[in-house]
Amino acid sequence: MKISTNYTYKPNFGYDKQLNEELKQSLSTFPDRQWAQTLSSMNSYCNKLESNLIRESQKTEKSDSKFQDYLDIFLSCKQLLAGFVSITFDGLNYADREFTHYHDEFLKNGSKDNDWRKDACENLKDWLSPDLLKKLKDKKTQNSSDSPSQNNEATSQSDNNINNSAPVNDSAQVSSVTETISSKLSPKSFLEEFKADSLSPKGFADVAGMSELKRDLSEGIIELIKNPEQAKLDFEEYGKTVPNTILLYGPPGCGKTYITQALASEIDVPLYLLNISKAGSHYINMTSKNLKAAFDEAIAIAQKTDKPCLLFMDEIDSLCFDRNSRMEPDDLKQVSTMLQAIDSAKKSNVIIIGATNKFNLLDPAIRRRFDSKVFVDVPDFDSRKALLIKNLSSFKKGQTLLNSEADIETIAKKLDGFSNSSICIISKQAALNAMRRDRSDISVEDFIKAIEATSEEKPDRNSYKSDSSKTKRKIGFGS
Repeated sequence: MKISTNYTYKPNFGYDKQLNEELKQSLSTFPDRQWAQTLSSMNSYCNKLESNLIRESQKTEKSDSKFQDYLDIFLSCKQLLAGFVSITFDGLNYADREFTHYHDEFLKNGSKDNDWRKDACENLKDWLSPDLLKKLKDKKTQNSSDSPSQNNEATSQSDNNINNSAPVNDSAQVSSVTETISSKLSPKSFLEEFKADSLSPKGFADVAGMSELKRDLSEGIIELIKNPEQAKLDFEEYGKTVPNTILLYGPPGCGKTYITQALASEIDVPLYLLNISKAGSHYINMTSKNLKAAFDEAIAIAQKTDKPCLLFMDEIDSLCFDRNSRMEPDDLKQVSTMLQAIDSAKKSNVIIIGATNKFNLLDPAIRRRFDSKVFVDVPDFDSRKALLIKNLSSFKKGQTLLNSEADIETIAKKLDGFSNSSICIISKQAALNAMRRDRSDISVEDFIKAIEATSEEKPDRNSYKSDSSKTKRKIGFGS
């Protein structure tokens, strides 16, 4: 279910008050007091969340992260409550009436697409499905008939209860369908599958420079995956293995993400990005649970497709900081969860690629989990030339400059110290300078002007290096 993030209205209603009172009355006379108390607590929690939603939406014209957190939790909890109440009190028509209530209020509000009541309607709509309700009732009846302590008369009574919309009086029966109910919830995915577009690399041929890294990746991963027989021979003769974990570190804008996308294209495997902004949460233990869920999802994908998948974690330092500098229990658990998740994924055909600009801030145990650690530096002279040629080749007005190797080398020297992304930005600015100069061909002078006027900074490459001079390991060999 897609949840809109733009909420610009101020709701002035809450849950269905009449239905809420009827539910309370039904719970007060329910034989199983423990289950009644559970449902009562769930109902109170949902009502409180809804009140918080209203309060937060009235504070500002635009939703913030707290509002979105309340919304996410409310929608999941409300659907779960609707499921439990629907199979506990058939005659109450809880899901149907709550759906009608939200839908009516949604229409009164003007049927805005960004109205969270629309999401609440969609959230409860599943419980109006006759097939689902029949499945749950059949499951309830089956559990009753399978119980050793119940005879045919009890089974018949259970059927009568269903037909007469009588309440279920055994919490064990309700618990037996918990898995069915939970499966109806759409869990939030913390992985985003990378979808290539026109600007994405189609393979290593689109990656300018990085010759050593491309060679290492080709020898260490691509050839072994594409040629399993050769991989087996390399392992037997040299102990060479496909690395399950690679850590790319270095200054920002030097192509860590780009080379990962190119790698996925080269070996034709799916690439999934761990959405750290979604996985992170200010609720206790939630970040750890989200991380585990993300890795479990990646493992399930690899097992289902029966081929490797790439899991890319950018800015991994934000989740795996050095535990010596952070002593909060939740932070410690977060790093511990990541360690266990990486170990599980390494055994499950998942190739993990981490990227960071702050190598020395990573927890030492996390760093050790990566088989290969590669410093992705600012481009050298040859890489800068290759990147310039790649950029200019797409400009019709850059062909004259392309034919002059001396001019290309002059520009490459002046771009010393700039990152890959900065060079691309400067190249575009140079093209604009030529366009403003009577739509002339792009020249060296246009690049010089762009370099002098640029706001792009040269990163201090030494500040991004590891403290150890022996960090880099050969890709494709065990640690």
